[in-house]
Amino acid sequence: MTTPLLMFNDPRLGLRPNEARSDDVLTRVALRILDDALAADGDRVLSAPAIGIPVRALAMRQGADVIHLLNPSLSSLSDVVLNRGETSPQTGPMRRNTWRARTVTLSGWQAGGLPFSRVLEGPLAIGAQQAIDLLDNQQSFSWITPFHRSWAVTTNATARARAEGINRGLHPTDGGTGPLRALDDRRVAVHGDDGQALCVLDSLDPSLPIEAADRQILAVMFAASAMRHVLVLAPEQFGVAVAALALVPGLTVHHETGGWPLGAVAALDLGRAHTTARLADPIPAEGAAGPRFDAIVLRGDAAWLQGPDARTAMRRAARRLSGDGGVMMVRCATPLPEVEDLLQASFPVLYLVDDGAGQALYVAAKARLDLAAARARLLSIVNQTDHPALWPAGAMGWQLITKSGDRIAQ
Repeated sequence: MTTPLLMFNDPRLGLRPNEARSDDVLTRVALRILDDALAADGDRVLSAPAIGIPVRALAMRQGADVIHLLNPSLSSLSDVVLNRGETSPQTGPMRRNTWRARTVTLSGWQAGGLPFSRVLEGPLAIGAQQAIDLLDNQQSFSWITPFHRSWAVTTNATARARAEGINRGLHPTDGGTGPLRALDDRRVAVHGDDGQALCVLDSLDPSLPIEAADRQILAVMFAASAMRHVLVLAPEQFGVAVAALALVPGLTVHHETGGWPLGAVAALDLGRAHTTARLADPIPAEGAAGPRFDAIVLRGDAAWLQGPDARTAMRRAARRLSGDGGVMMVRCATPLPEVEDLLQASFPVLYLVDDGAGQALYVAAKARLDLAAARARLLSIVNQTDHPALWPAGAMGWQLITKSGDRIAQ
């Protein structure tokens, strides 16, 4: 197309279209520009708002014919299906699942005043529905999330490629029979390489975990760590890793060799941002090759936390953290005194972040965290990502656990 089309975030798409008239100069201009936009081969439908002109007119190319319609409408919608992975001229490569009729009747008036009506099927029927949406539906892009808005405006090539890979992977056109399986028009279940269900992702906004516990982990990670190298030990927390990678282009997620959903990693095109690591790996010296971790994330029911060598393993894990603010994060279904004892035996400082729902997120560090700076950092991230839900999840409920077991609100 030689005529550029507006993207969803262009404010001109919010203008209410006026009735089209054959004797109206703006209508005639719109039809000429639509002709230019449809000059290339290929069946498709475009309405005037797509080119920045708020009039109720559209043009349709079908084969060699280009048809102009004034004040068009749709009727006789039939064979309604969930159109998986739909894209549109206004959203470029951004995919979504939406309900569409595979057969419609498009009606209107030709520029010469003659009535027009034609039954459309397949892709042309879907294109007609998208075009009419721009004319009739002022909320046609209400499904756009912060994930899409960030993707649209970023100039970072890595961030754009990563967003497209995640978005494409979360919209399998067949609903998914592999590691990513659609549960409905928005939720996608992640399955491990052994077929076991691990977590659920939001296909429209994978940058914000669905589970409140995972949101808290992500928020605290942003507040308390540098977000360069993160080790996530539980495959069930894969959603945290996806969200973090969607938000931080320079992040590398490390994971253990076994259990991590490598099929899902490949489907989301995240392989270059993942690498294997084990807590038992040799500990690199500060500044040496091989990263230390800004955060290590695990669950309180991890088997190695219960074994006889737990204290030795935890001390070793503490040495894998970076020296400039690395944190150990342990998510428990309820506060566990044995986990508190284990962490306090290996770290000088231990916090509990209370979510108000009875669960516990322990944050262990080598020194007291500057929580004022951490909250300021989180607030900046919240404003950048347009994810206000991260603020209470990561800024509230901090308690310092003393060696005597007292909890001091921070």
